[in-house]
Amino acid sequence: MTVPSSPGIQKRQLGNELHKLREGAGLTQEQAAESLGKAANKISRVENGQVGISKTDLDELLRLYRASEKDGLWCRELAKGSRRRRTRATGETTLYLGPKWFRAFRDLEQGASQIMQVGSEIVPGNLQTESYTRAMFLSQGSNPDHQTMEDTVRVRKDRHALLTWENAAQFTFVLSESVLRREIGGPKVMYEQLRHLAELALLANVDIQVIPFATLSYEPLRNAFTVLRFDYDSATDIVYIELYDDGFCLDKPPETVRRYAELQRRLQTIALGPVESRNLIVELAGQFAAKPDYEGLAP
Repeated sequence: MTVPSSPGIQKRQLGNELHKLREGAGLTQEQAAESLGKAANKISRVENGQVGISKTDLDELLRLYRASEKDGLWCRELAKGSRRRRTRATGETTLYLGPKWFRAFRDLEQGASQIMQVGSEIVPGNLQTESYTRAMFLSQGSNPDHQTMEDTVRVRKDRHALLTWENAAQFTFVLSESVLRREIGGPKVMYEQLRHLAELALLANVDIQVIPFATLSYEPLRNAFTVLRFDYDSATDIVYIELYDDGFCLDKPPETVRRYAELQRRLQTIALGPVESRNLIVELAGQFAAKPDYEGLAP
């Protein structure tokens, strides 16, 4: 198992983890700093990913926060990686794979101030209804009681909650019309999913824009990706790309990261506006509800 190879990414993730553990323990930054015998701003700088932390101080914080064994192991591995010197070429793309790739992404997602997602074929995970998620598994022949499906449903509920957190990030979704028309689970599941999207589109911090089939553009929309931005500063951008059974993050070279951010902006430009997009979503939901094999109430 591996973690992200960039020390900067791991330092930021470690800060996010320690922030969550401290808040879970009901402690202030001042109280944590006092336990270390450090200046009051030490904890703030660690949690913001500005500085690293020694093994001794980390062990003390994990004890103070009463971290679980699992969280302790994860934090120690992140700390070890954040102190590691680079051994790869300067311009090489940061890439990490393995069982921990998604937890790494979730840590970054929780700390971002702006999250910009592009979806080409299926509804992004953090926008999915439970029925839609389950239907995806069932269409692949999975056992309805399979633990992987249950874990996925739980994780996507947790990610969905980020949309409505206090001081939540600003979310922008650019979706191909095929995302809305690809029938997952039947008309009723799709009707409920599209109505759910229409409701989310009313949130002040959520913009959903759709690129209709009729758009005359050759902008590439083959792959889904996410741009995560921190403190509303494009210099902090990290690009996340999910594969079939893995995922990776790019934080350099800067030109590569910038190209993804620019592509997201271009796709947003050719998409319908938020109001027109919501109208299209509602219209397509009505079409699913009108199908003969729909089971449920029409809108």
